[in-house]
Amino acid sequence: MGLYVNRGREGWTELRVHGVSGTPPESLLDHPGVERVAGDVQAGCYRRRWQIAPTEEDADGFRREAYSWGGLTSGDGQRALWLLLLPFMLLNMAYFADPGHRVGAPSLAVAFRTGVQRLLALSLTGTYVLGAVSASVDLVGWQCGNATVRPCAGNESWLRWLNYGWLDTPGRHLTVTAAVPIALVMLLWYLGNKTWQVAEAQPVLQSAPTPDVRTPLEDRRMWNGRGPVRRLRSLHITAALTVIAVFLLAPLLDRPERGPNALLDGRNWEAGAMFFRSSCLVLALLVLACVVVWVAVPGTGRRERPNGMVENSSESDFYRVLPWAALALVVGAAVAASWGSNGARTPAASQLPWEVAWIHMLFLAQAVMLAALLVSQLFTSKRDKAPPAPNLPRQPWGGFVQTGVAFLGWALAGALAAGLMLRVAEILGAPAAAYRRGREQAQLIVPDVYFWAGTGAAVLVLAAVGIGTVSWLVQSGVRRSAAREVAKAYPASQSDPRRAADIATAWARAQLLESTGRKTLGILLTTAAAVAVVGIVVYVVDSSFVTDQRWLVLLANLVLSAAFVGLLWAGRQAYKSPRFRRTVGILWDIGTFWPRETHPLAPPCYAERTVPDLLKRLEYLAGGDEPTKRGKVILSCHSQGSVIGAAVILQTTADTNRDVRMLTYGSPLTRLFVRFFPAFFNAESLDRIGGLLTPEDAPALWRWRNLYRPTDPIGSWVVAPAGLPREGTTVDPAPSPVDRQLLDPAAFARPAGDLVHPPALGHSNYFADPAFEATVRAFRNGDIR
Repeated sequence: MGLYVNRGREGWTELRVHGVSGTPPESLLDHPGVERVAGDVQAGCYRRRWQIAPTEEDADGFRREAYSWGGLTSGDGQRALWLLLLPFMLLNMAYFADPGHRVGAPSLAVAFRTGVQRLLALSLTGTYVLGAVSASVDLVGWQCGNATVRPCAGNESWLRWLNYGWLDTPGRHLTVTAAVPIALVMLLWYLGNKTWQVAEAQPVLQSAPTPDVRTPLEDRRMWNGRGPVRRLRSLHITAALTVIAVFLLAPLLDRPERGPNALLDGRNWEAGAMFFRSSCLVLALLVLACVVVWVAVPGTGRRERPNGMVENSSESDFYRVLPWAALALVVGAAVAASWGSNGARTPAASQLPWEVAWIHMLFLAQAVMLAALLVSQLFTSKRDKAPPAPNLPRQPWGGFVQTGVAFLGWALAGALAAGLMLRVAEILGAPAAAYRRGREQAQLIVPDVYFWAGTGAAVLVLAAVGIGTVSWLVQSGVRRSAAREVAKAYPASQSDPRRAADIATAWARAQLLESTGRKTLGILLTTAAAVAVVGIVVYVVDSSFVTDQRWLVLLANLVLSAAFVGLLWAGRQAYKSPRFRRTVGILWDIGTFWPRETHPLAPPCYAERTVPDLLKRLEYLAGGDEPTKRGKVILSCHSQGSVIGAAVILQTTADTNRDVRMLTYGSPLTRLFVRFFPAFFNAESLDRIGGLLTPEDAPALWRWRNLYRPTDPIGSWVVAPAGLPREGTTVDPAPSPVDRQLLDPAAFARPAGDLVHPPALGHSNYFADPAFEATVRAFRNGDIR
């Protein structure tokens, strides 16, 4: 006997979109058997599968459908490695936290900040590559391969291959150990291209030649990243490969300690291998300089409105060839280094030439760019702020979220690079500053800036743990306020003080993300900025202040190693544990909601796939292609799905949205997105969403309802706070205010015959509350016009 799946679209369809937990379609539809009716395994639409045609569920007039996009963000434990690219994601978030974004051409200040952030993104790619070069090429290839000094403790065991006859030249040591940074770049290239094909390469069709765009989020060019992400990825990979080529060649110059001036020495241009090596080095430097300029050109990353057709011909252009040309340059550099050097004539130095100068130059450039962001925001802060809305929260940290998040990404990238260098040096021997190197033990020279960066990062990790612990413990005020609310909501609360205290604790903890969490992160950023400024000043005055303290270096090494392991563990837990993902994973899903506007190698943006998918599905279900089969859709969105749903509604056509209603629950729209990204989510955009969901004869009635709970740490009201109902009160979804607060737990006392009290559901299982089904029914019956 065949199985039945309702594939119709006439009547009503409740289209459910899940949130951060990656809910499987079976749970989303509360049914054990489902079948995919559109999309693919990564993001697709599912309907319930029955043994026979049901008489009530999934009947001709109503059916449920689930859009499951968990495959774009959830997966096995290997996905935890994406967290190593967290600095790139933070830089993308910083771009969208800029309050100066408006519809149309950007202002001069926003265009300036965009260019600065794209250059800062390129420099973070350079930080990763230089970190890999330092740990592999410098420590292993250059210092451990030095047959004269023998600085590595493991030189007689697993590093014995460095003394093999066919590798016994500095150039061949460099070539072999360069395989590590090359592998890193190739991995980034592969991941960037693979995720681009899943996300940005999905076509976005424009609805009209001159669309009515009133807010930045409804402009479809925002989701049309196929071209700009591809171009920026090509330039980043090219720059990364040319940096490796430079460090394959520069150390083998005659008198490389002179820096680029060594290229002016005629001995480096003698016929033969020296000429070829110097030519490749000059070419690599020129390519790198051109890439830096190219990234800053506004047109490189500019997004265009889709024109209704997918352009593939342009993807066989110069940008496709450029990374391969850079890879060929690396191969040429490896050949020149391997067969153009002589161990006797080019003895290994104590430290990889050019490395320290490049690290200092990169650090200085990044500090200048961050300062430029801060100064630009200072001068335009009043002009960039949107008109204040009485009910909506304002951007925290004085409006400098953009600079703060960019600074956090920069600090984290530096900490990862420093931690890698110090950890590898500790494994191979003992890290030491150049002026402190002794002969009594195996010591490896590590640039001073890595000691300072590692120490600063360790101080910040310890400060974060301390600040977070204190913030968690100091909850008395929040608990007292929650206890008063519990007493009002539950008339029987006086009969069981312990039960009342448990509920008050659950309510208080849910408010930590909005109150204590925001303030804690602000304090941490302020502390980090102070540590960075003080550290830079002390480093300039006396760089030995940290390097002379062996215990401090050891502490930094241990803390950074623990932080690295903890980062991987957090990433794995976010995909294994639904509870952990709902609390920590929301921060990850906020970051990956935004397109890869500044850094093309960041974790992929799921919205560049989900928004076009849902837009097409809504148009299909509403009968846009066949007016005789018009249907009505309830876009039912949980958690992060409500942010996707809001973006979709802002891009629907008038012909589609007149048959669409929206139900959101556990929504972070106002609590997180309005607060931190005010240029894209604000009073104007919320009014625009509501206006697109109104009947023509009653523009003040929004066909949108939002449900939230006092125990929900993520979701809250979106337009205005709603009153908390008393126990036993039925929530009426019909009246016009959008927001409805639900009582959680639903009952104070233990039900008769039950063994435990009703649990607090928090951010989960909104379907279990009677108010959910009542709201869906009110939409279907026309009670919510």
